[in-house]
Amino acid sequence: MNIILYRTKLCPRCFLAKKILLELTSDRPEMPIEVREIFFSPLQACKEGISMIPAIKVGDQVLSGIFLTRSTISEFLRKNGCLP
Repeated sequence: MNIILYRTKLCPRCFLAKKILLELTSDRPEMPIEVREIFFSPLQACKEGISMIPAIKVGDQVLSGIFLTRSTISEFLRKNGCLP
């Protein structure tokens, strides 16, 4: 399963979400994380259902919010079969 993180390099909340995401998946090398910089293609991100950042997409499911906590990200990944 592919995990996509939508972010911008200037966003401190995105930095934190990426750090948490990498920590949660560090023992799962078979699960790639694709990081998409929306600054370069905001229309494409919008077409993919991204309305705010940081956003994590797994399949058709999207998790986004002002502040994504470790527990919120963890629960989202479990619910979508990315974590046991």
